[in-house]
Amino acid sequence: MENDAIASLKDLDPAYPVPAVYHFLLQPENQEFLDYVHKDPFGCHVFPGDIENYPLESFFSDMEQGIREAKQIHLWAYIPTCRYRCHFCQFPTVILNPESASAEGIFRDLVDYNIKEARMWLEKVPSLAKAEIGEFNIFGGTPSLLPEPELRRLMDFYYTHFNFSAATLRFEGEPGTLNREYLGILKELGFSKISFGTQSFNDAIIASSGRQHTADECEETIRCAREQGIDWVSVDLIYGMLGQTVDDVKYDIERILALDLSHVVCTKLHMEEFMKTRTGVSGERESLWQKKGLIRTNGMTFPGLGKQYQMRELVEKYLKGNYREHPTMYFHQNHREAEKWKGLITDLDKQYPEVAIGLGGSSKCTRAEAINITHYKQYKQYLDEGRLPIEKSHGISPGQREVNAFKMALSTLIPVDDSVFSKRFSGKSFLKNHIIKTTLEKLQEKKLVVIEQGVVTLTPVGTTLVEAIINTQFTLTDAGQE
Repeated sequence: MENDAIASLKDLDPAYPVPAVYHFLLQPENQEFLDYVHKDPFGCHVFPGDIENYPLESFFSDMEQGIREAKQIHLWAYIPTCRYRCHFCQFPTVILNPESASAEGIFRDLVDYNIKEARMWLEKVPSLAKAEIGEFNIFGGTPSLLPEPELRRLMDFYYTHFNFSAATLRFEGEPGTLNREYLGILKELGFSKISFGTQSFNDAIIASSGRQHTADECEETIRCAREQGIDWVSVDLIYGMLGQTVDDVKYDIERILALDLSHVVCTKLHMEEFMKTRTGVSGERESLWQKKGLIRTNGMTFPGLGKQYQMRELVEKYLKGNYREHPTMYFHQNHREAEKWKGLITDLDKQYPEVAIGLGGSSKCTRAEAINITHYKQYKQYLDEGRLPIEKSHGISPGQREVNAFKMALSTLIPVDDSVFSKRFSGKSFLKNHIIKTTLEKLQEKKLVVIEQGVVTLTPVGTTLVEAIINTQFTLTDAGQE
């Protein structure tokens, strides 16, 4: 009897080729990969620390050292406000009506608390004030809900207290609020990059995911940004959404090419299994689709894994001539630079620290990591008590630093060069790390990587499954103890 994962994998569109990854995942010996991609909803990857209950003072000391040693860092602020919650969202948000009488006070508080947290970081990590910011991001949520006075107040603080001399500025919003006037304000404030979620260019699919904008509004936002002199525009597309077909994704990619977009993020979304078994908001509350029982709506169903990988191959096929993928899921035009902030934290010759200010932020360096509280009331309570709102922190042992560095490098899809690795680790080859060496032997046997003259390159199937490789391999359980 077939299990759910195999049945989902066999859900194929006969009008399109069987994806290359299909036969790999169908093999019983590769069950751990299939189980992962079937259960993981968002195709993301993490690089966790291995030392539990790491003292915060040690974390800040590690961040101080890491920032002092780094050429640049990534700094970001998180603004959690949204007008509504997208059905697929599992991020911490503060839902409000921006036109309501209470909204002004909420926005003021959000900026106040963000600034308060940033001041505390500057006290705890003195080198942060002088560190060269490579890129500054305002993520969300929907930061473009911030009223102009609050946005200007927030940016005045960051410009005054951090080193933006070499920084590029990137802003995240949504089509309903990134209008011509707001884009003009962003341009004036120094933002040269914007990103927003289109998710699809099919209005029925946009609506089924709970989004309150249209495809035309997305295209209008792109036009308005260009009119303001912002030609670096990144849009997020999702494949695997309710009601979506392989033909729909083909149309989405055709629109990307027609619009000549500089950057696009294509994210796998396997929501059906996630919604059946897990909660969607900070691990506590049900997502909107779960509450309303909207696994199937108006005859719409989720595409299975087989169709999702057909969609992935279609994305690769259509973008191959004009775009490069770096890191995984992030595509940029050949004549453009890749996403700078991603390169700062994942490229093997960098992997610099990042500092996140705001609800649910994640800050890290090579030696330690910390994750902020995701509940807004608790977040404010910590700051009111004079404490940074950090929920948990981990240290990273010397051996795990090597493993994380290798995994990050693998996620970029750039071949991992041992000569670059050895420069990072005092002449040590990655093959001298028992976990990396043993895992690479396994991956090579499965034909997920090729190793030639000290350079590790993902095969096409390995590229498709890179998140599964990163999140299921490179463990002591698989590699054994030294």
